[in-house]
Amino acid sequence: MKPSKGYYCIIQYCPDLSRLESANIGVLIFCPERSFLKARTSTSNERIRKFFGTEDYDSSQISSLKKGIEERLQTEHSRIRTLKDLQRFVSLRANEVQISEPRPMRVCDPEKDLAELFDELVGDRHRQRSAARAFKTQIAERFAEAHLEAKIRQDLTVRVPILNEDMTIPFGFQNGRFNLIRPASFQAQNPADVVDRTCRYAVQGKSLYDHPDSKLGELQLIIVGQFREQAPDAQPLVEGILSENKVQLIPSQRLDELIRDIQQTGKILDPQA
Repeated sequence: MKPSKGYYCIIQYCPDLSRLESANIGVLIFCPERSFLKARTSTSNERIRKFFGTEDYDSSQISSLKKGIEERLQTEHSRIRTLKDLQRFVSLRANEVQISEPRPMRVCDPEKDLAELFDELVGDRHRQRSAARAFKTQIAERFAEAHLEAKIRQDLTVRVPILNEDMTIPFGFQNGRFNLIRPASFQAQNPADVVDRTCRYAVQGKSLYDHPDSKLGELQLIIVGQFREQAPDAQPLVEGILSENKVQLIPSQRLDELIRDIQQTGKILDPQA
């Protein structure tokens, strides 16, 4: 679908307008060409609680204000035809729920774009990034407990030839090939998302395997993967795709096996290299 010019706003909870402190609680997208105007707000007030604590915190009132924004936009839809109309609507907000000034964006699929924008600024992607950092930290701690500092190199950047892009790798060790260890989550509820992520790692890994690095030599990508217990079929599917493309999968519950492999076969690395 051909992209159209659109605009997005961030919906924020700001309990004290004089302090300009706010928490993102929703987003809206406006695309005049497609007559699309819609907001999505969070179903939970947990983000507000984390930002501002429980003092003077009325969850039911905040939920009512969020619902009111969505309903008001539906009511005003026929009257908001231009960017100026939207700016006028934004300027009339006078309570704790504020709407940022419209910012330009490209709109391809309005509903999908709205969901992705919400995830990026308010919801799941923020939590996913936090979970990814926690998983990486957990692996680093396990390596430290096993006293692998001399055999592990951290924070590597390698070039993926087929994509002509750099790839950041948290850990690596040498045992004939230089093994690039990358934590990854395969916990998405949509199986298609799991396959998409797996295929990208497969493409990256095969390219790295086939094209030695000028400094590190021959490469092997190792994915340390997290899986949902409720999706038992995901792990063998991911492992099959990766193995066909020279990528090794280590499920997170088998991290001990990787640690033993590094202990037994990993070479001491020159810290200056």
